[in-house]
Amino acid sequence: MQRSLRLFSVVLSLAVPVLLSAQDTARPVSFGFSGGLSIPTGDLGDGADAGYVVAGHVFFKPSAIQALRLRADVSLDRWSLKNDGNGSDASTRSVGVVANALFDFATNGTSTVKPYVLVGLGLYNNKSSAAETSNGEGATDVGVQVGGGMEFQLAGFSTFAEAKYVNAFSERRVSWIPISFGVRF
Repeated sequence: MQRSLRLFSVVLSLAVPVLLSAQDTARPVSFGFSGGLSIPTGDLGDGADAGYVVAGHVFFKPSAIQALRLRADVSLDRWSLKNDGNGSDASTRSVGVVANALFDFATNGTSTVKPYVLVGLGLYNNKSSAAETSNGEGATDVGVQVGGGMEFQLAGFSTFAEAKYVNAFSERRVSWIPISFGVRF
């Protein structure tokens, strides 16, 4: 856990100068939220059914690099565990705090659609629980996410649809694919 926190602190300290170099543009900071389907894969997929994801976002647009945006995410993914035959109500969840870099593809100046790819590094707290028991605080692990999406500019706000692959580096292979729709304002 200590090593994970140190790694996350180093990454965050490297991102701060970029954030501080952002000059006054039309909207250097914006906020958003999203939600959608979360599909477990790997060892997680062996024991869990598809679930949901909800997330809050803070976007930063440095003026120095036109194709780069930064985004901080706080997300909750939750899945029901596959029925083990005893009728228990069991679930597993992951709470993530992630720093992302979004790279926008060049489009013509009049396009209201902006495709992008994203890469992120963060911390994920994974915990399983049943109606009778819980595994305490769960485990917090470093993880990465990669994916892409499309942003659609509307009057005064924008919407986006994205899919990404998330992998939390733990003892088991904990990975999933969230497919979400969101709003940025």
